[in-house]
Amino acid sequence: MSNERLAVKSGLHTFDKPMTREQALRLGKRLMPADLKRAGFECFVGKSDAEMHGGVWFRISYGKKTH
Repeated sequence: MSNERLAVKSGLHTFDKPMTREQALRLGKRLMPADLKRAGFECFVGKSDAEMHGGVWFRISYGKKTH
């Protein structure tokens, strides 16, 4: 478990307070739209790459796992 705190982005929004990955995941689950929950989507948190994305932050996203 890492205590690394980074900025958090979801969609076009950047949250004010840096968070750990676990905090970002909890926030993403809490903010997930009800229609996505009903459709079986899950919350995921990824970390950006400075070289590829121009900075380092956690990104909240929603999707379905494929099996």
